[in-house]
Amino acid sequence: MFLSNPGKCKGSGDCVDACPTDAIRVEDGKAKSCITCGKCERVCPNRAIFKNKFGGYVVDRTKCNLCGMCQKVCPVDMIRVKDGKIMGLCSNCGVCVPACQEGARMAPPSKPVPMEKEQVNRFSVTTDHENCIECGRCAYFCPTNSIKFSYIEPGACTKCDLCRDVCPRDAIGPIEEGGQYQIDTAKCAVCYKCLIECPNDAIVAEHGVLEIQHPEYDVENDTKMISCLNCKVCVDACPTDGLKIEGKSIRFDPDYCLLCNGDDDACAADFDHAPCVSACPQGILEFVPDSKITLEGYCVSCGGCIAQCKYDARKFANTVWNGEIKPQCIKCGICVEVCPKGALSIADGEVKVNFDECVLCEKCAIHCPVNAIPKTSPLKMKITNGYSMINNNLCVGCGKCVDACVFKAISSDEDGNLVIDNNRCIYCGACRTACPARAIKIQRDFEATI
Repeated sequence: MFLSNPGKCKGSGDCVDACPTDAIRVEDGKAKSCITCGKCERVCPNRAIFKNKFGGYVVDRTKCNLCGMCQKVCPVDMIRVKDGKIMGLCSNCGVCVPACQEGARMAPPSKPVPMEKEQVNRFSVTTDHENCIECGRCAYFCPTNSIKFSYIEPGACTKCDLCRDVCPRDAIGPIEEGGQYQIDTAKCAVCYKCLIECPNDAIVAEHGVLEIQHPEYDVENDTKMISCLNCKVCVDACPTDGLKIEGKSIRFDPDYCLLCNGDDDACAADFDHAPCVSACPQGILEFVPDSKITLEGYCVSCGGCIAQCKYDARKFANTVWNGEIKPQCIKCGICVEVCPKGALSIADGEVKVNFDECVLCEKCAIHCPVNAIPKTSPLKMKITNGYSMINNNLCVGCGKCVDACVFKAISSDEDGNLVIDNNRCIYCGACRTACPARAIKIQRDFEATI
């Protein structure tokens, strides 16, 4: 219920004119409104009245038969039948607040969530993408395959330096600084060690002559790498002790893993849809059934990638987030939807973070359509397709969706009903988040890009 200050109210009726559900009227020079007590919902025989996420009440006109039970029990005599519709229920849409010129209408203050932490931190191996040339050397040395690259051309040199490490004659290197690697045939002993060890099969031999094949793209600009963030969401998703935390590191015990032991009833039989795999925000956790250690993609914090990186791009670091969100945030609510820990909410027109629950998995930032949330991972989930519609049997006509849509995709048709232009809509869901009546349906498809 939106609060009313009788001392400030002058009975101008501006709030009455603004209210889309006729839930306010002026009596004895003061505004009187629905108190959202919920009696109407409890007595409705058709369950046509429901409480929304803002604490208000809405009528589903597809279920309502105008029996009048809600009208009879309303303690403030606010509910009426008008033009074949039940009116007088406050949906807590808040339209009355800015309409009141005296400031007599106000939203009730939200209760702050008590938290022990004032920020959230995550200790993990991070990547300095300014220094990283995406050579793939770190991935080669990672014992659990927790580092992935978006694209490395098979059979082409990435300058990972493994060939130079193993060459006994120092016969491999760039002719000029920063240039492509070549083999000095005068020094080369043709031992084939470089050919054997090259992780990308970039070295070929023909008639006893070794040659390095080079990519057709700029290695430093066209590829991006992602890696385990050590957020431990996979551990939380594991129904057994197959994944657990020792110290600050993730450990895997195949003896407890239900997938490894074939217990399909307790864990998903499909490797791709195992709880831990589905939970991974980076999408790099996977089961490899034919491997001796069947689960790959989790970082064990061994530091091998740090020691092997030639460009000082991998390092242990403490990533900190104080909850700051950039001004371009459109309050679409996708971050709230995808957060695996329930750490995000939208209240008082702002996205708020519960630092006691947040684990900095970055799933919210990865899915944010306007890049309002900071992240360290280059992974991005982009909305590629979708569908949206407004159910006018639920719509209360508050117009909150119109105000929420920054893409101007919502307007009234010739009958006065609100409709969504799917040519403008990006399916972000800002309208659905603002809607007090569950009147908006959104479906969307995401595609991972790096």
